[in-house]
Amino acid sequence: MFKHLAYTKKFCIGLPIVILSLLSCAPMQDQSPVISELLYPAEVPAAFDTVLISRATNSGNNRLQLKWSSENGTIRGEGESITWNAPAVYGTYKICVEAINAAGLETISQASIDVVPFYRTQIDPDPEINLRLPVFGNSMVGEQSLVRPLTNAEISCDVPFPDITNYKYEWYCNGGKTLGAGLKDGTAAKIGWISPGVPGNYTVTVMARDSWGNITVGCVYFQVKNPDCCGQQDTGELYRWKE
Repeated sequence: MFKHLAYTKKFCIGLPIVILSLLSCAPMQDQSPVISELLYPAEVPAAFDTVLISRATNSGNNRLQLKWSSENGTIRGEGESITWNAPAVYGTYKICVEAINAAGLETISQASIDVVPFYRTQIDPDPEINLRLPVFGNSMVGEQSLVRPLTNAEISCDVPFPDITNYKYEWYCNGGKTLGAGLKDGTAAKIGWISPGVPGNYTVTVMARDSWGNITVGCVYFQVKNPDCCGQQDTGELYRWKE
């Protein structure tokens, strides 16, 4: 009697283990990837570059590919971060990112961005610009500045929750030159940017990443113009970066 009960108990205890083993050996069904984040500006001046960032996750270790498309403008780059050159025509445009895994399953996310006029009309001889970066997951922030060639601008950024996490800063520009302490090691919350000697539209971007991998982004859209074309007086002085 006791032997029978002992055998029955052992059998009942072992049965879930056998079932779990069989379940673990069964092939897992492929799942669609998840686009966890899509960062983009709410508006961009016409004919300027801006950055878009998407992050996606996938079940298992399957390869994940991100494909970007837009109904107007030009996309450069691939992967999680791309550059979009906004069209010269004002309006609202859609940009799509498609995450595709090795099984061919896909997920699509979409951004709507307003292309607006560049509204600055007065040249700023000594620009000091502060970007108040948004809380993670919100739209990117953007500022505009009208400068002349070879102007030195000071750009700084304020990050959310600065007292509870350490940030790394990555600065990018599509023209001109960035300078300042901490650029190489990612600790620069403030930099200098020297505008190019050639008039045109230029974008300086900062991406701040906290200790947990959260990202917040800001852009400064610079239009570089010669003073005589804007009714401005050229003092002939080259503004120097203030350390």
